Amino acid sequence: MNNPENFYELLLMIKQRPGAFLGEKSALKLKSFLDGFEYAMFLCNNESFTKKYADFKKWFEIKHNIRNTDSWYEYLIRHYDDVKAFDVFFREVEEFFDQIRGSKNV
Repeated sequence: MNNPENFYELLLMIKQRPGAFLGEKSALKLKSFLDGFEYAMFLCNNESFTKKYADFKKWFEIKHNIRNTDSWYEYLIRHYDDVKAFDVFFREVEEFFDQIRGSKNV
């Protein structure tokens, strides 16, 4: 398994092999993993990882009109079971990164 170069690559690796990273497909386990990984990157001063995750979370809040302290996880788990929320998270991630790539081409 290669080391991810950026936040997007890490997410692709998790999506392709959730069992290797999380034990199973689970939005709760994904959130726990990403929060822990974000903290580790913060401690290592790796701003590119922490910034992209923060950017995604902010984008998600705006897109879904979240005006309280809910995270992407709380929002998704209210609407889907744990496994489906995992899949929807990755659809949201793809949309987020598609928008980023699209805005750089303008």
